[in-house]
Order: sequence, then structure tokens, then C-alpha cells
Amino acid sequence: MWKKIVGLLAIALFIGGSVVVWLHGDEESAAVAKPATPSPKITAEEAQILYEQARSMLDNQAVSNVSPVPKMLEQCALAGHEEASLLLLDVYEGRRKGIEADLRKAAEWADLIARTAGNRQVAAEAQFRSARYEESKASRASLKNAFARMKQAAHMGLPKARAELARYMMFGIGTNRDPKRALAILKSLAHKHPDTPNLFFYAGYMYMKGMGIYGGPDYRTALFLYRKGRLWQDSRAINNLAMMYERGMGVTPDPDQALKYYREASRLGCREASTNVQRMAYRMKPVPDGTWRQRVARASLSVVQALPLSPFLREWIETPLRRMAVQS
Repeated sequence: MWKKIVGLLAIALFIGGSVVVWLHGDEESAAVAKPATPSPKITAEEAQILYEQARSMLDNQAVSNVSPVPKMLEQCALAGHEEASLLLLDVYEGRRKGIEADLRKAAEWADLIARTAGNRQVAAEAQFRSARYEESKASRASLKNAFARMKQAAHMGLPKARAELARYMMFGIGTNRDPKRALAILKSLAHKHPDTPNLFFYAGYMYMKGMGIYGGPDYRTALFLYRKGRLWQDSRAINNLAMMYERGMGVTPDPDQALKYYREASRLGCREASTNVQRMAYRMKPVPDGTWRQRVARASLSVVQALPLSPFLREWIETPLRRMAVQS
């Protein structure tokens, strides 16, 4: 009899333990499967206030810690704030103080903004930047994706996207080479949007190299286009204009005029022009007589003057060099 009782108790304990384990396991599964509660969206008014705070932190030189800015701008972007969306991309590209570039996040947000932005121009700008991120990967698949994104941005009416689309067609980036189509796009832009960045640089380059041009290079037209680019402060067009004067391409060689244009392009931020200024300055202007310290100081001054520096930094560097240049 007692054996039956013990057997029944053992069976009861086994069943009870299984039920407890089953219930406990079900609770754990439910806890894992339960989705995280999304943070509530902020209102348009709150987004505007948050955007102004983030912008103030970036613009105020007295504020050194700007690490909260990206998250602040992300909230604004999710709320549909247009200016915050574009500023967020600038921040993740490393264009603002105190924040290192994170192109992976920049690409993620550009893709999201391109798909969700209510403003067509904002969506086109995000698509344009997304194409540039894809192009930087330089793989065959990414270049095709870059071309598709740039084409979409161009179709959305962004002039600079059309200029870059022409460059893709000019060199066969992510698509087949089609220089004639590229030149047609650039000509159309020149009539409707002459202020488009790189427009006259690309067009002038095509005529200088004879790409899509019947009869080969056309230096005369290239010079005309580079001069047009100079009117719109296209630094790369001005640099190429200087190069044509230096080499005598379509004009009589004129090193002095070339140096003048190189310096102009350098002041507008063209790094290649800065290098060209230094090269020509050393070649054209011999170092005056004097002690070795004076010669070094004067040579250093000619290099510094060619660099695109801020007025404060330029004065800080040039002041001791000037003093050294006149001391015996």
C-alpha cells in the first residue's frame, strides 16, 4: 500500500514541476518577444525648439561639448523638421565642430530622409548625398547604386545632381559612357541654372579633352567656359583656366596671368590650385639676397601667402616671418 502512495506522490511532483517549468519558460519567451516601446515623436513646435538649441550649440564657440547634438537632430528629423534633417547629415559628415565624421550613420539617415521627407527638395538633397556615399565605396555594385540614386535626385529637380549625373555619363561611372548625353545635360544646365557647382568645370573639361566633341579638343570653347566658371566663382574651373595660360593651350603662354588665376582659385578653396601656386612661386620668384634666416623667412612667406588660410591664422603665422625677414 505504501508503495502505491509513494508512487502517486512522485508522479504528482513530476507533473507539478513540469507545469512550473513550462509556465516559467513561457514567461521568459514573452519577455524576450515583447518589443521595445518606441520613444514618442515630438511635435513640430518641440522639434523647432530642439533644432534651435542644437544649432546654437554648434554655432557658439564657447560651447565645447556638442556630443548631444546628433541625437537632438535625430529627434527633429524623425518629426519631419527639414532644416534639422540636412544639418544632421552635415554633422555626421564631420562638417561641424566637435563631432567626428560617421559616414555609415550619414548614409543610413540620408536613405531614411530620402524615403520619408515631405519636402521634395530635402528628399532630393538626401538622395544626392546618398549617391555620393555609395560612390565613395568604389565597388561595382555601389557605383551602379550611386548612379541610380543620382539619376533619381536629378529627376527630382536638383541642378547639382544633374551636373554630377553628367559626370557619371562622361566617365562611365556606374553606367555606360555617354559623353554626348553628358554634354547635352551640361548645356541645358548652363542655360537654366548657370550657378550650379562644377557646371563650367565639367563642360570646359569636356571641350578641353574633346569628349563628345566632333573634331577633337576645342581649346577656344574650353577657355570661354572656364572664364564663365570664374564669373560664378567655380574654383576648379579657374584652376584649369590658369593651367591653360601656363601651358599655352589656346592662348599665348602667360605665367604671370596663370599665377594670378591659381591664386584666385586657391583663395576659393581649390587644393590643387594651392599646390600650383607654391610650385610657380618657387619657379618664378627667386629668393632675394640676404642672410640664410632672411632667405628662409621670405621663402616661407611666399608659401604661406599661397595657402587658403583664415585672416587670423594667416596673421599669426606671417607676423614672426616678416620680423625674421628684415632682421640681419
